[in-house]
Parts: sequence; structure tokens; C-alpha cells
Amino acid sequence: MTQPAGQPQTAPVAGRAGYLTPEEQARRQAQDKQYDQAMNSAGVKVYQQRQQTDAAANAAAAGGGYVMDVDAMRKFLPRWQSIADKLQDAINLGRQLPAVDKPAEDEASTLQKQSADAHAAAYLKSVQEQQEYAQGYADKLKSAIDAYEKQEQATAEALRKHGRRA
Repeated sequence: MTQPAGQPQTAPVAGRAGYLTPEEQARRQAQDKQYDQAMNSAGVKVYQQRQQTDAAANAAAAGGGYVMDVDAMRKFLPRWQSIADKLQDAINLGRQLPAVDKPAEDEASTLQKQSADAHAAAYLKSVQEQQEYAQGYADKLKSAIDAYEKQEQATAEALRKHGRRA
């Protein structure tokens, strides 16, 4: 429904996803224009703050201090491996979906089969990504446990050797 010329448009329902009020749009445009005009000091400061925030988040995500003890890793390893295995089972079952025949030899059935096959492909892609993530996490836990155990053995051996020399 269109509004007569000169009449204000009615706003969509409040809270509707993706909707910006005209006031918010104007505010953003003015703010962008302000930042674009020779990168004024206020704009530079905002961008620097964003860069610092992003750098801090990236540092935290890159291992900036999170530590998991070996007992926790041993506890979580079988759980993550179980998740990866269940997702692999889902992949194996999902690979069978394209083999399902269409219900009849008509145009509607053909379209329905094409749609089902496209959905099956999207499902497989999603589950494969999840399985790769879970398996990768399980593998990283196993590697960390192995490294810890090797370090523990090396330390124990060094202590034994040190004790013999004393």
C-alpha cells in the first residue's frame, strides 16, 4: 500500500529484523559523512578504538591466556570424539538421501525430488563442516594430552637423572 504524496510513511512494526527508522538512517548517513570528511579526529578515534577492540578479541581467540588442565582435556576428549563419530554417522546416512526415488513420473514429483536433493546437499555440507570442527577439536585435545604426557615423562626422567648425580 502506498501513501499519498506529502503524507509521512508509516513505520513497519517495531523490532522487525533489518528495519532502520528514517531517523536512524539519517543519523548513520550523517555520521558516515562526518567520518569521510578528511577522517576527522573523532572518526579516527572511533576507528582506532574499533581496531584495539578487534585486536584484543583476536589475541584472546589466538590463545591469549586460556588454559585447560590435562584432567579436563582427558574428560572432554571422549565427548568430542563421540560428537565427531555421531556426525560422521549422520554424514553416512545423509549420503544415501539422493538415492531416494521421486514418488511419481510427473513434473511436480520431479520438482520435489530436485528440491529434496538440493536440501540434502545443503544438509551434508553443514554436517560435514560440523564433523570437521568436532574432529579437529578432538585431535587438538589428543595432541595436547600427548604433548603434556611427553613433557611429564621428560621432567620425571630429568629428575631421576638429577637425583642420581646428587
